[in-house]
Amino acid sequence: MKPGYEVCQSKASIKGRIAKLQQNELNKLGEFELPKKSTAKAVGFVMILMLISRSMSLVSSLVYTTYFGNTLEINIYSYAIQFPLIVFNTFGTALATVIIPIFAGYLGKGEKNKAFSFANNVISLSIAFTIILTVLGWLIAPILPRFTEFKNNGYQFTVEALRIMFPVMIFYALNYILQGILQSFERYNMPAFVSVPSSLAVIGYVLLFGGRYGVRGLLVATFIGLSLQGLVLIPPVFKTEYRYKPSFNFKDDDIKKAVKLMLPVVIGSSAYQFNMFFNVTMVANYENAVTITTIVQNLILYSVLAFVYSITAVVFPRMTIMIARNNMEQFKTSLNKIIRTLSFFLIPATFGFVAVRSRLIDFLVGWGKITRNEVDFAAIMLALYAIGILGIGIKEVVDRAFYSMNNTRMPAYNGLIIMIANVAAVLSLQPFLGVYAIPLGYSVSILIGAVSILYMIRKRIGAFGAGKILQSLFKNVFASIIMLIVVVVFNILLNGISIGYTIIDKAAKLIIPSFVGAAAFFGVAYILKTEEARDIAGNIAKRVGVLLGKVE
Repeated sequence: MKPGYEVCQSKASIKGRIAKLQQNELNKLGEFELPKKSTAKAVGFVMILMLISRSMSLVSSLVYTTYFGNTLEINIYSYAIQFPLIVFNTFGTALATVIIPIFAGYLGKGEKNKAFSFANNVISLSIAFTIILTVLGWLIAPILPRFTEFKNNGYQFTVEALRIMFPVMIFYALNYILQGILQSFERYNMPAFVSVPSSLAVIGYVLLFGGRYGVRGLLVATFIGLSLQGLVLIPPVFKTEYRYKPSFNFKDDDIKKAVKLMLPVVIGSSAYQFNMFFNVTMVANYENAVTITTIVQNLILYSVLAFVYSITAVVFPRMTIMIARNNMEQFKTSLNKIIRTLSFFLIPATFGFVAVRSRLIDFLVGWGKITRNEVDFAAIMLALYAIGILGIGIKEVVDRAFYSMNNTRMPAYNGLIIMIANVAAVLSLQPFLGVYAIPLGYSVSILIGAVSILYMIRKRIGAFGAGKILQSLFKNVFASIIMLIVVVVFNILLNGISIGYTIIDKAAKLIIPSFVGAAAFFGVAYILKTEEARDIAGNIAKRVGVLLGKVE
């Protein structure tokens, strides 16, 4: 043995123990994760707020569609309001992805001044950038309609509508950033509730002024409403310790780091937004198809993303902390649990939308100036979009798992895969299916993307319980098939029954099969010993026991 070896070994051992003690103390001091029960409550409450928020957005779409009808002007309106979002989402997704890890990371380490300085720079530079985007939007507005049927009918109004809507990107930027700041402070309520004022502005306009100012006035009301999404977050941010101070420091190290991290996200988001641009443009080549397609697409996305974002809004910052602490086992366990939870809720949602598609669409839009043919068209589109529901959920969650590891490249590659799959599927299916190729192509591509991103995350972190996920998947599919059969049977039984009042009749024929089908799914899932069903049943039993105890 060499002289001094034992001393060196002893020093190394002492250093190792000190490092372990320091890490233990850091974990204690840095512990701001809520216990599981509190996490569940936070997710549950945020989910309720998001459901209300998304439902109000959907209601506002239904109000103006049934009021004005599926006319050329309304289809131009639906086309115009999508473009600022499609253009900005490339930048906005990157913003939301990068802000939380950097800002929350500084807060978690107690370095508030660095966090606030970073936020000042991000807000100032983002507003400047979106002003440039708005100017570019104004310049390209006359070009965009030339790829659609609007080039022959309603061209000038389409250009006008696009130019009214493009400046809303400035407020989108503010919305994304302030949401990230509030979520980093673990304040989730207002970010979840943010679109309600926007929806109320649109609904209020239609009911009070729609007959006087028409669709042009609706464009202005929509611009005001969407602007509110950024402005209403200023008061809750003001209640935190953060105070905005203009800063345009391009050379700041955190800004350089953010830009470096954002570039792959921008590439991935660009691919996804190109998909949306491609799909909207393709739909706009079919007469009066944009508004109906937009409503159906939003119905799927709002319902799925309200559920998914209520989870990720709470879990994403905490997964970032798990990675910062190098707690990979907890990270894997959390990811596995989230994916199984998605499977439990989203697979029956897919089957449910398919089962009640006609009754649901008829109840939502089968009023006013909407015709029976348009209801039937929307019902088929709904079933085709529903196929991709689980893929949407998995993609969103696993993307954020990568982001929490400061890995933005893999979601970017996956975005390119989805884009190529979507374009290929739509172009291949269109000669046979026409406009229906668009939702089916989207669903196929998003499912391919879900499988791809799961493969990527497994390559990055290793196995995280694929066996349990597949077992849960098969159980949920089987339970959903039983649910589908039950719903179809009840639909047939209710066909020959009329309750009298139209709205009550439509509601009953939608709610009864849906409720019985949901009960059938839950019952079968419980019999199959699905963990989520057992947990829900246990919580219900516990609450009932508490209530009975109080009564006694």
